[in-house]
Amino acid sequence: MRNKSSQIEKLFLDTRLQTISLCNSLEPEDMVLQTSENVSPIKWHLGHTTWFFEKFILSELDANYKPFNKDYNFIFNSYYNSVGQFNPRNKRGHLNRPLLKDVIKYRDHVTENIISFTKKSNNNRISFLIELGINHEQQHQELMLMDVKNIFYNNPMMPAFNKIENISSTKAGNELKLKKTLNFTYGHDEDSFCYDNELPKSITQLDPFTIFAFVTNKEWKEFINDGGYKNHEYWLSDGWDYINKNKIDKPMYWIDKNNYFTLNGLKKIEDDKPVSHISFYEANAYANYKNKRLPSEFELEFFLKKSKKEGNFMDNKIYQEIEEEKDYIYGNLWAWSNSNYTPYKKYKPYEGNLGEYNNKFMCNQFVLKGGSHSTPKSHVRASYRNFYYPNDRWQFSGVRLADYL
Repeated sequence: MRNKSSQIEKLFLDTRLQTISLCNSLEPEDMVLQTSENVSPIKWHLGHTTWFFEKFILSELDANYKPFNKDYNFIFNSYYNSVGQFNPRNKRGHLNRPLLKDVIKYRDHVTENIISFTKKSNNNRISFLIELGINHEQQHQELMLMDVKNIFYNNPMMPAFNKIENISSTKAGNELKLKKTLNFTYGHDEDSFCYDNELPKSITQLDPFTIFAFVTNKEWKEFINDGGYKNHEYWLSDGWDYINKNKIDKPMYWIDKNNYFTLNGLKKIEDDKPVSHISFYEANAYANYKNKRLPSEFELEFFLKKSKKEGNFMDNKIYQEIEEEKDYIYGNLWAWSNSNYTPYKKYKPYEGNLGEYNNKFMCNQFVLKGGSHSTPKSHVRASYRNFYYPNDRWQFSGVRLADYL
């Protein structure tokens, strides 16, 4: 028990430090902006991930703990109706107070109190809540990178977050094939942390199929040149309405067919890199254009469970998609599935306030699998279910096609 507690304590401290390290190249002015309703200021992320530990562990379980600032429950609560009112999501960028230096003090205060509390009080429930808080903060590390990219993109100077040299590699063209029908056990089946939406494990039938490598920028240019954004026959009705209403004719962050914005600044589009920032609507339209389909979440999970967790993750500090010498099914970009984000059979949400964590979002969204270049490696697993609305494009998402054999 003590050994596990020590491991969790180390991961907690490492995670808290990693979040701050992502801010090393940012200035205070970078950390207060909100460029769209989807985007949150970096200062808010720093406060919210701290509030999670304070609210659900210290305030609930430590009788001697006093909140750092009673106003922070309103400011940094994201969407938990069960714990009180909260500042509307689209107004997070209105908060010139608290100052960034005060949010950092808040982080340090809560971090110290979590460590002190776990040394004097520890059990399975506390360990679970700390692991949940760690995984929650890791989710926000990727969200921070997504949001910084949008913030910098909306600056006419288009500054770079992370300057690296071009990475040379060999294009992968591997196909993943299941050649015979089988019953597949999906869901989390290990003795380790997972979210409630990964349970319970169950069985589904998989028929022979192929999953292809990520669609590349070159292939997407061909889709554009062939009138892909102008032919309604490829599109779902909602998707067709959405791209026309919003005048979408290329992937998000493409300036034109030759240049795009990355966390490394404005770059020439490299044809053999995977295309990124694609919505479900776009991914599905491309699949129709190629007379293929998107894989199910269970087909993706099948190969994730058969594969080592190797690939391009946040740990690599590249923060952009790359060509890979091997077609790793983990990392680089989240792969869209054609699976609706719905509960598994006999699903049970977390008890109490935390039941809002995943349960209330199981409507009108689709599952993505595998992780991205901005996902911490220790965070993702085969059963992990990321989820976004079909029109969302600001996440690090790509397209893998599938077909039945």
